[in-house]
Amino acid sequence: MILKRGVKFQLIVFAVITVVGVWIVSFNYIGFGREAFGKQYNAYVDLTDSGGVFTNAEVTYRGVPVGRVGEMILTDAKDGIKVRLILDRDEKRRIPREGLKAVVANRSAVGEQYIDLQPAAKDGRGVKYLDDPGGPYTIPRQNTTLPVSTAELLRNVDKLVSSVNPKHLGTIVDELDAAFAGSATDLQKILDDTDRLLQTFDEAFPDTKALLDNSRTVLDTQRGQASNIAAFSRQLNTLSASIRKDDRALRNVIDATPGAVSETDKLITGLEPTLPVLLANLTTTGQIIHQRIPGLRSLFILYPVTVAGAFTVTPGDGTQHLGLALNISSPPNCTTGYNTKKRWPQDTSRKVPRLDNGCKAPKDSEQAVRGHRNIPRDAMLPVPKVPAGATDGAGFPAGGGGGNAGGARAAGAAGTDGTVEYAGYDPSTGTVYAPDGKQYAMPRSVGTRQLGEDASWKWLLVGPLSQ
Repeated sequence: MILKRGVKFQLIVFAVITVVGVWIVSFNYIGFGREAFGKQYNAYVDLTDSGGVFTNAEVTYRGVPVGRVGEMILTDAKDGIKVRLILDRDEKRRIPREGLKAVVANRSAVGEQYIDLQPAAKDGRGVKYLDDPGGPYTIPRQNTTLPVSTAELLRNVDKLVSSVNPKHLGTIVDELDAAFAGSATDLQKILDDTDRLLQTFDEAFPDTKALLDNSRTVLDTQRGQASNIAAFSRQLNTLSASIRKDDRALRNVIDATPGAVSETDKLITGLEPTLPVLLANLTTTGQIIHQRIPGLRSLFILYPVTVAGAFTVTPGDGTQHLGLALNISSPPNCTTGYNTKKRWPQDTSRKVPRLDNGCKAPKDSEQAVRGHRNIPRDAMLPVPKVPAGATDGAGFPAGGGGGNAGGARAAGAAGTDGTVEYAGYDPSTGTVYAPDGKQYAMPRSVGTRQLGEDASWKWLLVGPLSQ
């Protein structure tokens, strides 16, 4: 039989495809020739028992297949087995050898076993790998884990079941039946309420988490203030002990307090017509004393010296010892800064005073040492600066106010210096004229409102404003 040329070509192509396919399947899936081409390398695992693993079982690294299990042989000491791992050489899946663990695991309760490699070191510079030169690496026995055998599991379950007394178990079942009999509805409500409670907890989780986070700050603060809290507790204990010791005296004070308050109220009521006026006047006196504190301080310093000098003049021998010292022109009068002409007493014409005249001598000059130049600045009363041209009074209508308004003009002037606004006040009527022209009613005197109310003591604080 003679084959045609086309048939021969087809048979040759089919044979080539078959050989290539068989070689690819053998190389990639069976592994023939992979070690010869450098696509595989070996590693070993030292186990006390196979744990059910078998040749050609899968080897994984982080759950990814990286090779197969090779032959398994007994160790030289016959105390375990040495399992060969045939691993794929891949730069993207290199396995660090430091602390590497080999776990014989089951895919399921009835599934096949496999070896899972679990690394302990991270990839990085200086880390040694299983495929490094220097011979195959053996994972030591202390870094291996075997699954619990089925026989041992069954023996443990049998021991557990045997440890339970059937009589006691029956009693427990009977008691549970008696306890829950007829309570299905209540149990259902408990389960439903528990479900709603869990949902509420889930909804409140962000707030609960924030509360726990913030409570750490509170606890840290309390820990930092532990010594202060302990000291406060000790002092509080001392105070409580003192109060307990003086309990009778405190009770007497508390019992007497209502009567004392009643008498005090009667006293204040009796003094009400005059006490507010006195206190308000004392307020004015206190303001003046406050402004004159430097002078009073000097007086209190010089008073003892003056009294001592008085006893020097009258020593008690029936005579008085006096001395006379003439200090004419000592110090001399200051003439620097005065540019006014002399005016005869007969000249009674109106003249504009020269307010710029005054002693211009230096402060350290011997002339006019008691002049206004040497007044302490803190002893000077604050004098408001009256704006120029404000000659009709603060807020008074043009041409109004009469004589009383003229008196108010001396109290203030319209305008402002940037921090204080000045207003005119007529003490005869209790009327205040604001800079904007509006009129306001103030109390006519301390302790009496214009409307005639009796609670005059309430105006004690605002009374000085009307003086």
